[in-house]
Amino acid sequence: MLTLRAAQPDDLGAITRLERYCFPPEVAFGRSRWHYLLNQARGRTLLLEDDKAQLMGYLCVLEHRGWDRLTIQTLAIRWTVRRQGWARRLLEQVIAEGRAAGWGAIRLEVSDANTEAGALYHGLGFRSRLRLPDYYGPGQHAHRLVLSLRPAKRDRA
Repeated sequence: MLTLRAAQPDDLGAITRLERYCFPPEVAFGRSRWHYLLNQARGRTLLLEDDKAQLMGYLCVLEHRGWDRLTIQTLAIRWTVRRQGWARRLLEQVIAEGRAAGWGAIRLEVSDANTEAGALYHGLGFRSRLRLPDYYGPGQHAHRLVLSLRPAKRDRA
């Protein structure tokens, strides 16, 4: 059984271990970045844990009032629980909370090479807004995706 909870500063070690496990060193957030995200940044990190309190995944989202949007900084799921809908569940929770709080949009970046994540994001309604050449390093392109949280305006007849 897996459960979701909000991250606390003392989760730093488990998060950085999973970050290193899921991402190559050139794109993984370091301990100091995670320390900032957990202690000072405006936003939150949701953790996915098993019944032994082992970290199985996370989603970190930051608030940007000036742009009226949430920014997903990172999303990771341990390989042993991938393809079970957990990334979708984390994203759906952030989308629902963002709508309830009145945010205008959610933004994220995804590598062109990560076709599974791209398909998940597009399936949830995210749309490409910008191509980001070499975003993850030379030859490693990405796209910035945005999901509007506002209801679509209807034309009045």
